[in-house]
Amino acid sequence: MSTATPTIYIMAEDPASRDRELDQATALLRANGAVCGIVVTRVDFAKFTVALSPDVPFGLTKEVDLL
Repeated sequence: MSTATPTIYIMAEDPASRDRELDQATALLRANGAVCGIVVTRVDFAKFTVALSPDVPFGLTKEVDLL
């Protein structure tokens, strides 16, 4: 049985909104009782995912760039 991992998808319009939305997404995941770290993945120049990951130690945020 697999456990669903909460994932937030972000489509940024400009650098300021990108930074604001990424900050909000990571804060939201931390506020919901995260017991593991967070992975922020840049999928495209304007598309990102933010998700909890058991592969990242609690309290850390890992960045992945797929470009």
